[in-house]
Amino acid sequence: MADAPRPHDDAYCVLDAEDREYLVGVVGVGPGFDTILEIVAGDEFREFLPPMHLAGVAGLDPDDPRRLSPLLRDVPFFPSHKELFAHAPDINLVVELRSGLDRRALARDMPVGASLIDSTASFFLCALSSAVSVGAHCRRRLDHQKLLLEAIVDEVQEDIVLIGTSGRVVDLNRNLAARLGRSKDDLIGRDCRELRASPEDPPLCDPGDPQDPFHVALATGEKAERLHTAVAADGRLRYYRAYAYPIRDASGRVGHVVVFRRDITDRTVGELSARQAERIETVGRLSSYLAHEIRNPLFAASGFARRLSRMEGLPEAAREKAGIVVEELTRMEALLKQFLEFARPMGAVVGQASVERVAREALEAVGLEAETRRVGLTVDIPPGLPAVSLDPALLKQCLVNLVRNAVEALPHGGVVSVAADRDGQRVRLRVADSGRGATREHLENMFSPFYKGDHCEYGLGLAMVKKVVDDFGGAVEAAGQPGGGCVITLYLPPVLAGPDGRDGS
Repeated sequence: MADAPRPHDDAYCVLDAEDREYLVGVVGVGPGFDTILEIVAGDEFREFLPPMHLAGVAGLDPDDPRRLSPLLRDVPFFPSHKELFAHAPDINLVVELRSGLDRRALARDMPVGASLIDSTASFFLCALSSAVSVGAHCRRRLDHQKLLLEAIVDEVQEDIVLIGTSGRVVDLNRNLAARLGRSKDDLIGRDCRELRASPEDPPLCDPGDPQDPFHVALATGEKAERLHTAVAADGRLRYYRAYAYPIRDASGRVGHVVVFRRDITDRTVGELSARQAERIETVGRLSSYLAHEIRNPLFAASGFARRLSRMEGLPEAAREKAGIVVEELTRMEALLKQFLEFARPMGAVVGQASVERVAREALEAVGLEAETRRVGLTVDIPPGLPAVSLDPALLKQCLVNLVRNAVEALPHGGVVSVAADRDGQRVRLRVADSGRGATREHLENMFSPFYKGDHCEYGLGLAMVKKVVDDFGGAVEAAGQPGGGCVITLYLPPVLAGPDGRDGS
């Protein structure tokens, strides 16, 4: 049976020194003395050479200033090599640096078993010293560059990870490790698909997904990027953009991929809000056109249709058709009214609204419809909330729209709750339902006019809520709920202390 192969590492050359320490005697102080002294007595070469101890120096003049070197502290000096060998008979390595010395006589006088490095061979030790010095300088520069790079990368707030071609994590920055709640040492070497704080967290890499930036950069050798959306644990929709950059080795092959992931939620939400505002402005201009071109003919046609439906002697079939005309014209009037209300300027409407009073009035207005749909309505508003800087009628209209929309999202019954509290310097008003929840697409387009998605259709109601609240310096936010359902939150500015609601400072 063949012996098992011995493990080895080609990256290292192992020096078999039999754990012995070399007791060194230096004879002569010719060229290379200072370098030999650093090699034998210094600390810089400990990792390259076996342990060495300087037993003594022969031939150094009494007035030579090198006697004061820190490397020669406590080292004895001798006039000749014979006295050195007599003092230290255990010397097993002699370094001869004095030219013209009879090496045969020196060899005869050396302790038994000692090895000799003469002045010619000592050249190689000097070359070793130069190589080590250059290497130490390069190492210091590399260490400095590494520390600088790590400091820069660790200060970057985005997620950064270096991934090998097998999909294993090679390195990552401090921000990513902290967000995952694990140490870098624990994450290095793991599959990159494990770099997720939760199942909802978009993956930093997915080698099995052909559209994944890591996979694309690895396959093409070109930069790749991708937009991810994810519903966070708090139900809010978040946006991430991942960038993958291939890193080539000396042969030109892609050996690693660097992946950056940036949370672009704030920027994306701002862009979406700008697009929604543009749509709202378009609807406003259309409303003005409708008011000018359609309202009068529509009201006239509606009046004639109502009178026609009430005429005596009208055949029943004609009366039924006239009733259908009246119903359709009434629906168009309601839609036109909604358009006109949406286009009405809000800046001139001022007032102070009690959140509790307006909330109860809004729930009362939608109460019959909710009861018909088997939807329960609850309100939880603590006393002492400040009034908000918004016209009560407008706030009521906003709440009616929100509650009615929530009721319509519960075709099989459920609960709609209205709650309010303080959020820093603002009043927070929430309308939540117990429905199926909101998808990423719904959360992204909920406040766009006339958005229609799966199982839902929004007219101008939610868009009007956002327009009103934004115009009065507030904010609107939509989120899903962990247990299902959707919650829309209004952040409203309170009425400031002082006369007429102005800041009294």
